[in-house]
Amino acid sequence: MYKPANIYYMNTIECNQKCTKCSHWKYKDKADRLPTEKFINGIKAIPTATELCIVGGEPLLFKSEIYEILQGISDTEIRTVIITNGVPMDKRFIDIVSSYNTHIVVSIDTMDSEFWKFVRGTNSFDRVIQNFEYASTVLTPAQLSIQSVLSEETESHLAAVAEYANSKNVYHSVQDYISEGFEGSWTETKTKEAQIPDNGQQCFAADRNLSIFQNGDIYTCFQQTWIQGCQKPIGNLNKQNMNEILNSAYTNTVSKKMRSCDLPCKVLKCNTKN
Repeated sequence: MYKPANIYYMNTIECNQKCTKCSHWKYKDKADRLPTEKFINGIKAIPTATELCIVGGEPLLFKSEIYEILQGISDTEIRTVIITNGVPMDKRFIDIVSSYNTHIVVSIDTMDSEFWKFVRGTNSFDRVIQNFEYASTVLTPAQLSIQSVLSEETESHLAAVAEYANSKNVYHSVQDYISEGFEGSWTETKTKEAQIPDNGQQCFAADRNLSIFQNGDIYTCFQQTWIQGCQKPIGNLNKQNMNEILNSAYTNTVSKKMRSCDLPCKVLKCNTKN
């Protein structure tokens, strides 16, 4: 049986920014939304789950669903991480999520308000910083952090972001930019760092990660379709229960192929050892 600990939920592909690092904002969700109750029941059926990461697009476009999810899994030990561009992260949202086992990751790639317009495609710098300032007064350091994306375009800006994070006593993480799957216009750095395996297993997302999409489709990871012979989802929560999906022969096959997978996404934090 596949026993994931880290669950990723892309609750929408839609976004309210026009970031040049990706093209998700150009698209709309094409299918009906997975009923929140089915999602909650699916998560609670995974006894090994320790963390739920909600991503997008911009996940806060569907705040009411997030509130329902947080309440629905509040009787578990699962921590919910929400990655946001910070624009919809208003006071009400912060006040509500502060009482749950949550961690909010805000994407900030520059502290230069003019360069911000290039990064985001919109003039949202003041709003994001204002929202972050409030969040830093309500949330604990364990509930809030900043994530930046390292590319040739942003490399000279990340020291200032790190300094700002330090001034707010929050953690600052850096994610290497990869072009595959994001279809952005940024340039990958030549010194991307990937953790080298100390044994035969190439990708540590195998047997650890599970990715769920807004339409109910489930994959072992968001890049599963890049693996030869693994293009179809391992299941769909609209049609199957979680136990059926995790125990299927196809899921086991995908898991085995992932262990030897060495695709470019290896530099992402979701599939390295630590």
